[in-house]
Order: sequence, then structure tokens, then C-alpha cells
Amino acid sequence: MSLSTQTQKRLPQIKASLLKGLNYEQIGTKCGVTEKTIDRDVKAWVDSGDFENWIKEEWIRLHQIVMNESPVEAYRNLTKLVGQMLTRKIQAKSEITQTQRVLHLHMWKPEQIAES
Repeated sequence: MSLSTQTQKRLPQIKASLLKGLNYEQIGTKCGVTEKTIDRDVKAWVDSGDFENWIKEEWIRLHQIVMNESPVEAYRNLTKLVGQMLTRKIQAKSEITQTQRVLHLHMWKPEQIAES
């Protein structure tokens, strides 16, 4: 899904405002639109997939700051995330394995032997 031209124009202001902790009404005022317009812009942004990329980029940027200021804390939190990822992968693999199990039941009936 692509973003409208107007949404693309407002997106840098929306991103910066979200990082400052502003709500949709405040962002709308800064952009000269209503809160509903910002809500629609953000929904379109999320649906486009670009929001997830932005979140990941922000996480990396902030991780670098935390890593420089408190490497032990950064390591602990990163280790927790890796552990959660591994747990999810194991659970997903387990679910796939369980759904792939199929019970095959073969019935065998001997032919009736003709009496001689």
C-alpha cells in the first residue's frame, strides 16, 4: 500500500512529533490538520509496512546510545530479546510439527476363503 502525497509530506513532522511524545491532536495542530487526519495518516503508514521499518531504525539508533552509556544494561536487554526470539521460533516449529502429524489407519480384511 502506498502513501498519499499529502501523508508523505506530513510524515517527517509526524515522526519527529511522535519522538517528542506529542499526541495526535498536537501533531495535527503542528501540521495544520485535524486529529482524525493524523490518525488516518498513521494507520496508512502502519498498513504500508514503513512504520515497522521506522521502528526498527529507531530501535537501532537508541540501542547505540544505550550501548555507549550502559553496555551491561544494553547486553541484558538484547539477551532477553534474543531469548524471546528463540522461544518463538521453537514454539512455531513445534506447532508446525504437531500440525503435520497425520494418523494413517489402514483396514485390512482378508478375503473370504471359499469352503471346499
